[in-house]
Order: sequence, then C-alpha cells, then structure tokens
Amino acid sequence: MGIIKKLASQTAIYGISSMLGRFINFLLVIPHTQNLKTVGAFGDITAIFAFMAFFNIILSYGMDTAYFNFIRKGHDGKQVYAISQKSIIASTVFFTAFVLLFGERSSEIMGFPGNLEYVYCCLIFLVFDTLSVMPFSRLRYEEKPLKFALIKMANIGVNVLLNLWFLTSTPEFLSGYSQVTLILLANAAASITSFMLLAPLAFRINVNFDHKLLKQMLQYAWPLIFVGLAGIVNETLDRNLLKRLLPSAEGSYQNGIYGAFYKLTMVMTMFVQAFRFAAVPFFFKQKESVETRQVYANVMYWFIGVCSFIFLSSMLFIDELARLFIKNAAYFEDKDGLYVVPILLMANLFLGVYYNLSVWYQLSNKTKTGALVAASGAIITIVSNLVFIPAYGFVACAWITLIVYFIMCVAAYLLGHYYYKVPYYLDKYSILILSSLGLWALQNTFGSHFIVKWQQILTNMLFLALFLLIIWMLQPKRKNA
Repeated sequence: MGIIKKLASQTAIYGISSMLGRFINFLLVIPHTQNLKTVGAFGDITAIFAFMAFFNIILSYGMDTAYFNFIRKGHDGKQVYAISQKSIIASTVFFTAFVLLFGERSSEIMGFPGNLEYVYCCLIFLVFDTLSVMPFSRLRYEEKPLKFALIKMANIGVNVLLNLWFLTSTPEFLSGYSQVTLILLANAAASITSFMLLAPLAFRINVNFDHKLLKQMLQYAWPLIFVGLAGIVNETLDRNLLKRLLPSAEGSYQNGIYGAFYKLTMVMTMFVQAFRFAAVPFFFKQKESVETRQVYANVMYWFIGVCSFIFLSSMLFIDELARLFIKNAAYFEDKDGLYVVPILLMANLFLGVYYNLSVWYQLSNKTKTGALVAASGAIITIVSNLVFIPAYGFVACAWITLIVYFIMCVAAYLLGHYYYKVPYYLDKYSILILSSLGLWALQNTFGSHFIVKWQQILTNMLFLALFLLIIWMLQPKRKNA
C-alpha cells in the first residue's frame, strides 16, 4: 500500500472512534441544551472540561511522544513503554494524594468553591484517562487502530448512555446531586471503562527499569509539557477566562453560547484529531530521505484539501446544522453564536496545519524550540483575551484563536524551513483555502435570492462538486502514494 494511502486508511479507522465517536458524543448537545435548566449550567460544564484539559497535558508530560521518538532511535519498544508507564503511574499516584489532601482548595482553583463533588468526579476521570495514555500510544505505534477505535467507542458509548439516563430519568439514589455533577459522573464512568479494557496492556510493564533511559526521555519530553500547555491555553483558556473576566451570570451565559456553537465545528476538530492520532507515529516511522520530505508536503496538501472541504460544506449548510443540533431557541437569541462558527472552523484548520508543520522539531530533537513557538502563541492568547474579553466577550475569543493559530503556523513554517526543510506547496495550499472561502462568500451573496429551498441545496451541492474538482486538478504528483 502506498505511504499516503496507508496513512489515509489509518486516519479513517481512527476516525471511527474520533470522528464518529465524537459525533455521537456531540449529540449530547441536544439533551444538554434541552434538559439543563439554564444556559449558564451548560457554560459551567464547558468551563470545567476546559480546565481539566490542562491537567491532561501535565499528567502525561509528553511521555507518549517520547515513547515514539526513543523507539525510532533504536531502543527496545517494550522497555521504553514500561519505563514510560511506570513513570506515569508514580506521578499519577502523587497527584491523586495531593488533590485529596487539598480538596477544598482544589474546588476554589477550579472556580467552583465548595463543590467538592466536582473535584472528586474530575479526579476520577483524570486519573484513569492518564493511566490510559501509554496503552493507547502503544496501540497506535503497533498499528492497531481498530482495537484503539473499539475501546474509544466503548468509552463514548458509556458516557452517552449515562448522560441520557441521568438527565432524562435521574435514578433515585442520585437525585440529591446537581445536573453538572451527574454529567461529570458519566464521564468518570466512561474513563474507568476505557482503563478496564486497557488494563492487560496498562500493567504489561515487567521489564527492568533503566533510570538513565528515563532521564533521557524526560529531557526530551519536558519541553513538550509547555507545547501541550500552550496548545491547551490556545484551545480552551478563553472558556475559563469568560467565566472569570465577566460578571458571574454573564460569564456562564456567554460560555454556554460559545460552547454550544463551538460544537458546530465538530467535524473539523474530529478530523484534525483523527489525523493527528495516525500522523504522529507515521512521521516517526519514516526513514530520513528527500522522498520522505516530499511525502510530508503531499500529506499537507491532502490534509488542507479535506479541511477546506469540511469548512465549505459546514458553512454552506450552517443554518440547517445549527437548528438540527441546538434545539433550545434561547441559544439563538445571541446573533454572535452563528457569527463565530466560520472563524472557529478556520482556526481549527490552521491548528491542524500547525500540527503538520511541527514535525520538524519532533524529528530533529528541537523540542525546546518547538516549546518556544507554542509558548509565544500562548502568551499572545492570554494577553489578548485579558484585554479584549471584557469588551467583546466570546467574539474576541474566536478571533484571537484564529489569529494566534495563523501566527504559529507562520513561525513553525519559517523555523522548519531553517531546521528541517520540506518542499511545501504554499501556492496550492493557499488556493485551496481561498477557494473554500470564495465559494462560501458567493453562497452568502446569492443564497438569499433563491425562492425555494431546493434551489439553494442544489447550488450548494454544485459548489461542493466544483471544490472537489479544484482539489483533484491541483493535486501534486507523488511517488509511492
């Protein structure tokens, strides 16, 4: 099988869990917006999960990427895996003891003082998610995407079923808990499910411990903590700051609106994640050569082609998409909800481009330089949000996200051009992105003139067909693809 076709097939299988699974998970926006008593409650859920994302990065501290890199360098895969997992188990035990000891303070840091049940529920799914990181990474490296997908789907299935049960017919023994707590409990149960399915692999670590190798792995991995934290700052900090920089009720309300309409970018975010699951081990397995770097350029072309198609198709049918999944009319009272969707879609496209461009620092062991780029983006994000959120609310969050990701792409490209030159097709990439924006602009201009709905649908389908033709005509010539 050609290299790019193999990557595409593995991305598709990861997509079963990431794209289809997250789509099922996304459907929770329907019972959440219907059954949660206020928009603010949905905003609180959004803020909690945004906060937890930081700890997902801290608790894994880049060991999954270090695992791929050190196998690539010739170290025994079983030994590298065992060292990584033992290290994570030890640090997770320490973290658990710390949170249990300072539970009250933890709830205050989360922004929900006195809600210890939030802390304990979040601790459960953080611990079991963290202990599952390395087993999932091993499945990725060993090219077992189907097993990976099935376990992820089991996690999502448990989460969805428990959410529906708890929100629509709360069992009597849980009737004393808030709706927010019930949703957190469902996520905790889902994390435990994943870990139980991975347990045989999670504890397959009966290998002699090499402290010297661990030290080398940590030296490689520690800058990736800042890369990951910077990425989470760019992706989720705005939802925490909305709650903290705006009056309490207003902050929760804006978080609810922003979180609900952010979910309409689901297809883009799911594809980017599915691609990343497949691409990271793929990049580390390629032998260094001129042809390999050409493959990276071709991969980028098809990635941008798919993302641009997702952007265009989402925006051509955005009204239908929004009304299909957001059932509560209260969410449409703020016109800025729909306004931010194309901004966020394009922001996630550039996030995916940044992930592709970042291959240079992972393969050339320049993780500190990569951390500097990510940290710079995070600083811009923090400062910009602090300045503009009080005046412009979540609209500022959306624009800042797009601008920062674009800046990071430019920085990653320029540094990569110096350290690890890849012959990217900048002209082709630009045409794809601009074409998707142009076709959407045409639909906005002429769409209101259609008298009957079928005329608009037919025109939208013709635009999508035209864009597919553009992708096909511009495709670069490639070998072994």
